[in-house]
Amino acid sequence: MKYNYLATWAEENSVQKLVFKKLERYEDQYRMIFRKQRDFLQVNLASEDSFCFFSEEHFLPWREANDLGVTATHLGSARLIEINISKQDRIIHLNFEKIDIYNQKQTYTLIIELIPRYQNIILIDENRVIIDCKKKISFAENRHRQILPGVEYCAPDVEYENAHDPVKFPLKRDGKKIIESVELGFEKINPIFSEIYYQEIFHQRNERKRANAIKIVDKQIKKRNRKVEKMEVELSAAEMEEEWKQKAELLKGNYTLLKTGMEKIEVVDYYQEDFPEIEIPILAKLSPQKNIDRYFKKYRKARDGKKIIKQQIDKCFLEVDQLQKERFDLEEQEFFFGEKSVSASKQSGKRNYKKILIDEEWEIFIGRTSTENDFLTTRMAKSDDWWFHTRIFRGTHVILRNYKKQDLPEALKQICCRIASYYSKAKKSTNVPVDYTQIRHVRKPRGSAPGYVVYKNQKTLYVDPLSMRDAIKELKNWR
Repeated sequence: MKYNYLATWAEENSVQKLVFKKLERYEDQYRMIFRKQRDFLQVNLASEDSFCFFSEEHFLPWREANDLGVTATHLGSARLIEINISKQDRIIHLNFEKIDIYNQKQTYTLIIELIPRYQNIILIDENRVIIDCKKKISFAENRHRQILPGVEYCAPDVEYENAHDPVKFPLKRDGKKIIESVELGFEKINPIFSEIYYQEIFHQRNERKRANAIKIVDKQIKKRNRKVEKMEVELSAAEMEEEWKQKAELLKGNYTLLKTGMEKIEVVDYYQEDFPEIEIPILAKLSPQKNIDRYFKKYRKARDGKKIIKQQIDKCFLEVDQLQKERFDLEEQEFFFGEKSVSASKQSGKRNYKKILIDEEWEIFIGRTSTENDFLTTRMAKSDDWWFHTRIFRGTHVILRNYKKQDLPEALKQICCRIASYYSKAKKSTNVPVDYTQIRHVRKPRGSAPGYVVYKNQKTLYVDPLSMRDAIKELKNWR
């Protein structure tokens, strides 16, 4: 962050009467919580742009800052009395006072160095001796300056003094850039710092983490689908169990004709009605008995393996179902902090399809997997409910429950169509065709795969995709 903006922030918040309570951390963010205060001081040490500001946003998963535990201990119950900035560089000083157990006044300075690539938090005493620091640097790492507990603090050696040009209010944000002298904007620097972090830096990181997590889940889904394809080939081979058994029995019945060194033998197939002659391949290097045993072994392996393969295929399908639910949830989480919400190994029979309660007359249900789509459409929905699905593209089934059996409102029709288009292969497209009809016109053919249905009397609406999160916001004022 530019020096003049940090200097303006320090001037705006120079006089303070806050009592330190604790220090917490989330990734490269630190926050100082004060007694009887909702807002806290957040220090953003992000490498791309570092600054500090007061905030009331408490949704981040803050944890105790163990790397600055000594700092938190020394500042316990200390009063923050002043904030200022170095005249040479982007270094914020927080001056604290406290009365120790001997009734003596102790003074501390918490130094926040917001220098690009060299961000640090350092606690010094009244003699400028370092008590604690986030990054410890010795002469082996920097021959000009060391930052270690017990060493006298030395500010970075700079040959120039930063110009503190006056900031021209109001201000507004354009991405991470601050624009001055606008018609409508902020009259203080603190709220724009808060916006830059939460609406730009955090938002971009959040989306990158979400995209990476979805990528991992997609990779796992693809891996299991490949495994299923491979096992289906094995299952097809295992279905030949009767053929192996018949060939083994035919070889056994023609044992006297078998000779070592033969590569094939022609025998009469008594298992077919017209008793044709068939050719059975055998291995020349094996004895007659071992060739017979070889076919019996193939038969037993196919017989026993078929059951195991079917179990493994069913297991993979369940894992894919769970992973698809996890992917759906990852897309819907407003804030993603890196923890997986669901594990494919934790298979649950609970139906966790998503739903949005609009009011006592309407409710939206969204299937996340083919199994959930199947349940919602064929078992849960009633004949007067409305059904939505993208035309051409694969996607979720969206059910609009019609508790009072009313006509379909235009606003809800638009929203449901947009939700259906968002949770489909056309998610990143525009003007997506979505079919809608009442459930009474939707039918599942006997023996068809989960989620597969046929329908009639449908109408088509072309819409732009809308996420579930955004749909909830729009539904607040849909009437």
